[in-house]
Parts: sequence; structure tokens; C-alpha cells
Amino acid sequence: MREALWLGVAPVERGDPAFAKVLPDTFGPTAGYRRTLAAQLAALRTAQRPDGCWEVNLADPGHLPGPETSGTAFFTFAMAAAIRSGVVPRGDYLPVAARAWASMAATAVHPDGFLGYVQNVGDRPESSQPVTYDSTADFGVGAFLLAGTELAALGG
Repeated sequence: MREALWLGVAPVERGDPAFAKVLPDTFGPTAGYRRTLAAQLAALRTAQRPDGCWEVNLADPGHLPGPETSGTAFFTFAMAAAIRSGVVPRGDYLPVAARAWASMAATAVHPDGFLGYVQNVGDRPESSQPVTYDSTADFGVGAFLLAGTELAALGG
């Protein structure tokens, strides 16, 4: 499932959800990108924690457990963009994305607007542990804003 993050948020040439907005259906790889994104989002649905976040290590929920905002925000953005683009069904995926958003808003956003539980950049999950209420990074804030913007574009 590690590839889901890369597919969901990588540059267009790797297949990010923007492909549905910027690549025409006549572009050969588009259909394959759509299928891969849909399959990976389906896997993410089953890996979502009961509170709405995703773990730091998707392959092992018991390893470094706890909320993590940047991955959750990127997955939420990818899911909302895929819904908006018609890649995945709204009825199946909007509740997942909405649960993730609600979890981040309730758990990670401080009263002053600071965003916590953001794992910093590293070469493996252990690189920037522990991830705490006070852990943040600019890219996590950007991912959170992207997720919120894409969810808002879906409307009620």
C-alpha cells in the first residue's frame, strides 16, 4: 500500500489525482492511472483506523501506532479528487474522506490553528518519531489545506 501515497500525491507523470483533471481520456495511460488509483484507494478504505486517520506504517498498524496528519491529509485529498473526477463512487468514498477530515480537525488542529501530528520527512517511518500533538511541518499543513479544498469542492 505504500504506492498509494505516491500515486495519490506524486507528480502527474507518476499518476496523481490531478491526472483526471489535466490528462484527456484520449491519453493512453489515463485509463490505467484511473484503475490503479481506484484499486489503491479501495485498499486504503480497509486500512483506515476507526478514528478516521491512517497509521504511520500502513503495512503494520501495530508499529508506531497513533494519528498521523500528513499521510491522512494526502490520502483524503487523493480520495476527494478521485470522487470529484468520477474515478471512485461518491457514496463509497465520501464517508471515508469525511471521517478522515473530521478526525484531523478534532485531533490535530490546535485551538490557535496550529496543525499537529505531522510526521516529518525521513527515509523510513522511524526517522521522525515520536509524532506528537506538537509535531508539524509545512508540507503537512499544505496537504491539510489541499484536502479541505478538495472536500469543499464536493459540496454537502
